[in-house]
Amino acid sequence: MDSTKKRKTEENGDVSTAPPSSQSTTLTPEDFRKLLQPMSHDHLVEILQNAVVRHPDVLESLRHVTNRDLTLRKLFVRGLSADTTTDSLRSVFSSFGDLDEAIVIFDKATGKSKGYGFVTFKHADEALIALREPSKKIDGRVTVTQYAAAGHYAPFNSSSNGSADVSARKIYVGTVPFDISSERLLAAFSAFGEIEEGPLGFDKATGKSKGFAFFVYKTEEGAKAALAEPMKNIDGHQVTCKLAVDNKKSKHGGGTQVPPGDNSGIPPTQQMQPGMFRPQPQLVASKLSRNASWSPSRQFALWGPSTTASSGSPNAKRSTRRNVSGTLLKSLRSFLAQML
Repeated sequence: MDSTKKRKTEENGDVSTAPPSSQSTTLTPEDFRKLLQPMSHDHLVEILQNAVVRHPDVLESLRHVTNRDLTLRKLFVRGLSADTTTDSLRSVFSSFGDLDEAIVIFDKATGKSKGYGFVTFKHADEALIALREPSKKIDGRVTVTQYAAAGHYAPFNSSSNGSADVSARKIYVGTVPFDISSERLLAAFSAFGEIEEGPLGFDKATGKSKGFAFFVYKTEEGAKAALAEPMKNIDGHQVTCKLAVDNKKSKHGGGTQVPPGDNSGIPPTQQMQPGMFRPQPQLVASKLSRNASWSPSRQFALWGPSTTASSGSPNAKRSTRRNVSGTLLKSLRSFLAQML
């Protein structure tokens, strides 16, 4: 080596010409953290999303975290038929993944389903798959599935229409024959559009019709199609259809909800509001028979001359009338209190 070059090398330090080792070219976890920290939340979710899809080991790591939260794995199912059992519920939901539990809540007195149940998946991602289609047909009934945790955000549970306009998709069916099955009624109204939930209104203990039903369509167009002809003939029976009105609207004069057991399709008379008095003839007659000696004239006599006498002046007469009216009102209130 030339002496001049050798001297410059010594001054600048020895420069290694060996190839870099694999350790020096591999990023450490700390290095990756430094790269990820400046990224936005959306960018990180997108990267993780692609990694989960392509690499099963990443999915297992994600499950290890999400499976700890029971609210991400437990679902609530409503609208079940009275004949639905735990086995049939498990059979439907096991197609979406492995289950920890599937149970139908039964009435202790009748032994029949109360109309709802719970399903718990082993993995949160499998519960999410089951929620892609909230409406599922189980034993002839269209049921609704949602997260069991109250207020939990369910991305697939809310349709594009949202829950706020469910009133525009819910219809009431009156004069439903008592011998018609829920399957037959469902088949008749499914012809107008895809149903999200229904028929509701069948007796939970017997599974029989109560004379009315409700359907919730997935779209407003389906509900409008069903209401295009308010009167329909099903197997020789005529039923009536109209847009259902919820209880909130009825309080503001928007209509009344038809109560269970009504088979007429006609809204009932206005219910008695708190504070209103509705006489009961039999009760009044019974009380009067026990208070037969009471009469307004007798009550006036008991007040004595001080309340009935008056001087000749107009002011005194008016004062006497006010006293008499006030005393009479108190007496009537006392009498009504005894009757009630």
